[in-house]
Amino acid sequence: MSPAADPAGAIAASADDALTPFVFEGAEIRGAVVRLSEVSRQIVACHPYPPAVARALGELLAATALLAGAGRLDGSLVAQLRGDGPLSLLVVECDGTLAMRATAQWNEAAVAALGAHASLAMLAGSPAAARLAITLDPRGSGNLYQGIVLLQGESIAASIEHYLATSEQLQSRLRLDFADARATGVLLQRLPASTVDDEQTWASAAAALAAAPTGSLRASDAVTLLRTLFPRDDLRVFNARSARFRCKCSVERACNALRIAGPAEVEAALAEQGKVEVTCEYCGRVYPFDPAAARALFKPSGPH
Repeated sequence: MSPAADPAGAIAASADDALTPFVFEGAEIRGAVVRLSEVSRQIVACHPYPPAVARALGELLAATALLAGAGRLDGSLVAQLRGDGPLSLLVVECDGTLAMRATAQWNEAAVAALGAHASLAMLAGSPAAARLAITLDPRGSGNLYQGIVLLQGESIAASIEHYLATSEQLQSRLRLDFADARATGVLLQRLPASTVDDEQTWASAAAALAAAPTGSLRASDAVTLLRTLFPRDDLRVFNARSARFRCKCSVERACNALRIAGPAEVEAALAEQGKVEVTCEYCGRVYPFDPAAARALFKPSGPH
């Protein structure tokens, strides 16, 4: 296992909250390991997520970081899971610098009835209604791209593999884990330039990843994990790229939300509460407006 410099630079490969790319020497197979410790803790702490919802959110955090880090994304990638079950919405957004935020919508009583170990299929509801959408939103100019697939099997990993196979025609294998507020993911991809000469390496690597005990994914660092998963393979491991939690909410966005709501709804809130508040659905931050500030938004000379 040999190190390699990452042209973008970043942090050491053993650090938490980082994505570590790697390739198999002599084969058209690439991969990445992502470990989100403080990032996932901060995001999960934003709302009172039940254990089953927190697990699904943590797994989608890891998967989204891996998808965003697979190429040099210039813009943002949004993974969105929708269903008609107790978990109606799960959203994770990650940009090209691996800045992340996430949110979910769920029925508290229905999720509690399913228990802490409820599967994704149980949370999402009817297979015919459950969808996974991956949206690529380029920065500045460029066309927005969205791929939508039905949820597959009992896991987010299976659904992501299905998306990559159908939308990007890439053979992929993905393992995800969320425990003690830490999200971990390992992605393998067989590149389009791969030939029959890579068949044995691909089959062996995919089998090793699938057979790895869940506990092995919780190794102390990415390099140790890779040595455990692929002890006989010659890997080139690149420098890790740091990930972080960052919400895009702001006073300006809160003002725009009130403008969209309209003066009638704002006046109704003022009459009932004496003030109006905008709460960020991602981080939970509250933006309060007193009557004068709220009404000023609808005047021609109001703040922008």
